[in-house]
Amino acid sequence: MRRPGPAVLRRVCATLVVGVVSTAVAGCGSVVAGEAVRAEPDLSGLDVGNYPTEPVEFGAAEDNEAARYREGQRLGDFVALPFEADPGYVDRIVGTGGPVVLDRRDMQALVVNDTFDEVAADLVAGWVHTWSTEGDPGSVQQLSIAVLMFPDAATAESVAVGLERDDFTFNADNRPVQLSKYPQGKAHWRPGNASLGSWTAHDRYVVFVKYDDRSGRADLPAMVQRTESLLDIQMPLLDEFEPTPPEQLNEIALDPDGVLALTLPKSPQTIAMFGPPDAFRGRGAVYALTGITNLDFLDTGQVTGIALGESVVVRSETLRGAEALYENFRPGTNDSGGSRVIEAPKGIDGKAECFSRQVAAYENPSSFCVLRTGRYFAQVEGGQIQDLHQKTSAQYALLLHG
Repeated sequence: MRRPGPAVLRRVCATLVVGVVSTAVAGCGSVVAGEAVRAEPDLSGLDVGNYPTEPVEFGAAEDNEAARYREGQRLGDFVALPFEADPGYVDRIVGTGGPVVLDRRDMQALVVNDTFDEVAADLVAGWVHTWSTEGDPGSVQQLSIAVLMFPDAATAESVAVGLERDDFTFNADNRPVQLSKYPQGKAHWRPGNASLGSWTAHDRYVVFVKYDDRSGRADLPAMVQRTESLLDIQMPLLDEFEPTPPEQLNEIALDPDGVLALTLPKSPQTIAMFGPPDAFRGRGAVYALTGITNLDFLDTGQVTGIALGESVVVRSETLRGAEALYENFRPGTNDSGGSRVIEAPKGIDGKAECFSRQVAAYENPSSFCVLRTGRYFAQVEGGQIQDLHQKTSAQYALLLHG
């Protein structure tokens, strides 16, 4: 597996589908013994081009790095998003790290010292992201959070102390700060700078939080409050997470819910640029979804799985949940960039609409289709209309295996 870099998937696609099962009955109320047989879908009216219509079996991680990366994805579902603590954080900042953390490179500029890999040598996996308030980049408030997982609580405590010590000594002007609600936390700031960094051990985890007010107006009590409010959300989430046992890590399933198999597969070139495909059950997927400022869609959509491949597939527990996802994500409800309706492909059983984004809202013109079929919602990105229709039709065909 090529090691994924810090780049974030910039395009979003999501798809939903439900398998069709037929049961055999005979006569008036008589039942034929045997297992139900899946009805073969009729794809004769679909133009799928050269895109695959059969699911790919992902199996288990092929090496330790792939296993750690997958464990980082699992952890991502339990890492708080800043807008959960304060709805004012509406903009996801790219290029600041991760989201999966395997070593210092994935923390990027959030870690200023060069001892991270030495101090955190026993790192299993981590997850990191940064969000900001809306406005001019030079005056916004930024809030970053990283959760790093270690083999045990003793190691995590040692790492938290070591990383804070090295952050603290990196600049002689730094001063220690006490987090009253989290006395185990190690925090510091530099007087005159509206920035606060902290490392807090919690069981086998180390939680890093950095608050940065680019306007320079925040005082120390405000920065402490911001940090503690995010920790208030984060700590209970970690108590819910169940790490993969060490002896089972290298056998970790890459697609445990079977949703990733239903996405259009990423090309090797895309994997090299943006990282391998992802499988989530909740908030972890938000790192790659645009326009999300709360987690309401997880409840209203009754989401049971989210997969990010060349498309994004979201599975709902119910048909009603899938319909809610469709209405929430189709343009007109949350597409601030604007879009216009274009022709949709034929032969899709369910709902399917396609749109072209306004060039002014994006660096390059782009088109996409959204569809709902059964318990699945999907969005597929494409360039030329024919190619977009073929990809969307292939995505629909894949979903029929769900």
